[in-house]
Amino acid sequence: MRGRIPGELGIWIFIFGDMTAFALMFIVFQSARMDEPRVFETSRRTLHLPFGAVNTLLLLLGSLLVVRGTRAVRTGDRRAPILFALCWLCGLIFVIDKIVEYTWVAHDGHSISENLFYGYYFLFTAAHLLHLLLAMLGMAIVVRIARRPTHSAKDLRHIEVFGAYWHLVDLLWVILFPLIYLMRA
Repeated sequence: MRGRIPGELGIWIFIFGDMTAFALMFIVFQSARMDEPRVFETSRRTLHLPFGAVNTLLLLLGSLLVVRGTRAVRTGDRRAPILFALCWLCGLIFVIDKIVEYTWVAHDGHSISENLFYGYYFLFTAAHLLHLLLAMLGMAIVVRIARRPTHSAKDLRHIEVFGAYWHLVDLLWVILFPLIYLMRA
């Protein structure tokens, strides 16, 4: 196991590309924030911070569960499927939380076309939500793999690939949360 890249090279190329695309979007967001600081600050203050904070905790907990689940598979611990299922559950609660948050934001009278801040808010969080849904699909596959009585090297690679993708989704949110909810213009 030493000196080996977890998963497969392809997932790391994908992750690097995805992170690059999001980094460019974050730069564009910051540029727009500098052009319209008052609009961005006023709009940011209308967001419901507890939703973003809870989602941050859910994804961090999910990442911890992925790490523990992967270790459990490697050591033959039969709790691995439960750990991955709990990770999937963290994702589901995130999705529900995000839908409720979108509903509240819309109920408050805000939409994607209101101003640049809300345009970016909905675009970025929806893109992240799509990534999370894909990560949840991956976790469902991992739960199925983890339930097998024995695990091959290929099984472990698949678990590591989906785990790495989950960590990407977590990392993107850890950047999105302060960028959108906390940073003052």
